[in-house]
Amino acid sequence: VHNVVSRLSAPGKAVSLKVPLLPGEKVISSNVVVEGGSVEVRLAASENTFLWESELPITEKIELNAAQTEQWVERWLLVTSPVWNITFEKDKLSPIYEPDEKKLIPTWNPWPGESVSLAFSQPKAVSGASVTVRHVQHSTSIGDRLRTTELTLDVESSLGGDFALELNPDAEITSLNVENKATPVRRDQSKLIIPVQRGRQMVTIAWQIAEPLKPLVRAERVSLPVEAANVVSIMNVPENRWILWADGPLRGPAVRFWVILAVAILAALILGSMALSPLWSVEWMLLMIGLTQVHLIAAMFVVAWLFLLAWRGKQNSDAMPYWRFNLFQLEIIVLTAIALGILVVVVGQGLLGSPQMFIVGNGSTRTSLQWF
Repeated sequence: VHNVVSRLSAPGKAVSLKVPLLPGEKVISSNVVVEGGSVEVRLAASENTFLWESELPITEKIELNAAQTEQWVERWLLVTSPVWNITFEKDKLSPIYEPDEKKLIPTWNPWPGESVSLAFSQPKAVSGASVTVRHVQHSTSIGDRLRTTELTLDVESSLGGDFALELNPDAEITSLNVENKATPVRRDQSKLIIPVQRGRQMVTIAWQIAEPLKPLVRAERVSLPVEAANVVSIMNVPENRWILWADGPLRGPAVRFWVILAVAILAALILGSMALSPLWSVEWMLLMIGLTQVHLIAAMFVVAWLFLLAWRGKQNSDAMPYWRFNLFQLEIIVLTAIALGILVVVVGQGLLGSPQMFIVGNGSTRTSLQWF
């Protein structure tokens, strides 16, 4: 208890008061006179304040009562640590909070005779994990003969100890770093034992497995001793492989080619059923499958060019003026050159390049698939 008695009257006159102590309050300041449960406060004519400190035993309840006197006014402030939970009785004087203070300190300005009852309790400890994994990034690079993996963990621990995670028993650990410091590898069969310190730290593990590339590839299983949040899985695929399908969490890559292919086949059936169509439905299907590799505008240009040729074949050229006929023929030559250029790009993209599978979602590309 920190006690401050401040003079409100003008200096020049000595003041003597007896301020009562709280029940159980023990004065620990020297040169303070205690008599009959009260502190004798003496202010000389030139003194403005009188200070003393005391202590109270830890109890469940404290009663503060303003003295029935007109000699002084009281002001109570309560500063507590987070380890205590404090409640105030509702039927007694309520506290106020100073707006200029950075901390919310309950303050009372009681009138004589008013009181406050403070009840103290210590919150009970709740059992829980001492380690939290705030972020995980699991990155796998797939090769024809070798698979390399890097695992990055953002670990926060309230206690130091061992952090054991379970890996593939065939995994060969190539590096283990804790806070960018190389750490000796300690394994217990399939478990990797990582020493963690108190506080927050970054753990990076790299390993490799001799495994040939198969038609179906899954991300390998990694078991952590506690639940993790913000898990990111990245799979890097070689450029000489063709991704037909990707599956995983909803926030991840999607292969949109099959939807586009279904729309292209439907469009081919519609075009083939038109009276002016220059191609059969099967021929339209083959063409539309190839045109999925170019932009929609380029594909529509090729379709329009074919219909233009079909329409031109049904026109009577003798009825046209010669200048219009020549201009029309010149336009067809230019459009044909453009259409053939588009078809060359389609053939090169489909047969010589990498087919576009329209992989989108969560920043994924043809060679990098990312799940969250």
